[in-house]
Amino acid sequence: MTSAISKQEMRRNPLVEWLVVTVRFVQARRTAVLAALVALGLLAAAGYGYWWYQERREGEASRALAGAHVALRGDQPGTPGSREDAMKRFREIAQQYAGTPSAEESQIALGNLQFEAGKMDDAVGSFEEYLTAHPRGRFRVMAGLGKAYAQEAKADLQGAAKTLSELLDRDKDDPLAGEAYMALARMYEGLKKPDEAMRVYGQVVERFSQTQWAQHALQRMSALKTK
Repeated sequence: MTSAISKQEMRRNPLVEWLVVTVRFVQARRTAVLAALVALGLLAAAGYGYWWYQERREGEASRALAGAHVALRGDQPGTPGSREDAMKRFREIAQQYAGTPSAEESQIALGNLQFEAGKMDDAVGSFEEYLTAHPRGRFRVMAGLGKAYAQEAKADLQGAAKTLSELLDRDKDDPLAGEAYMALARMYEGLKKPDEAMRVYGQVVERFSQTQWAQHALQRMSALKTK
């Protein structure tokens, strides 16, 4: 028959000793342990509350964004949309729902529409606002290109070159980096800096071989050499 475990054997059992120590610790510090549990519960509740709040805001922003796109293309097939109304809506979404993916997308859409409408100062401002508010945003390179193109349209080639240089210092491996390099080289050509343009075109050929960007860069390099 299995004999009962004596008190001495229990004392020698490491698991039992650990349980005893743990119980005594909790009993001695009951208030502190209780407070810690309450704090953890509050933190969990706050985290869930913030997540729920952000999800609700994004839901509202997403619906507003869909409405802005409807305003842009028109309610019915064949019915022209209103660019001004769409721009107003995109601006409101970007301001009211800052920090949401829909607000980020709205800021880019606003800049693009302003560019298409020939409002270059507004476009530069919108793209710059995106770059400031979303330093790691999904459309960062797109915003940089948009700002540079708007600056180019204003004949501010020096500003456009600066925008593109700063963009490529950080995002040279982005899928749109090839376009940014080509735009930068074009700005240097416009600024009468052929050596700088040749240098950038050379980077395009090296980094983006077997692409249309590289082919175009080779054509421009050949043209510059004959000047």
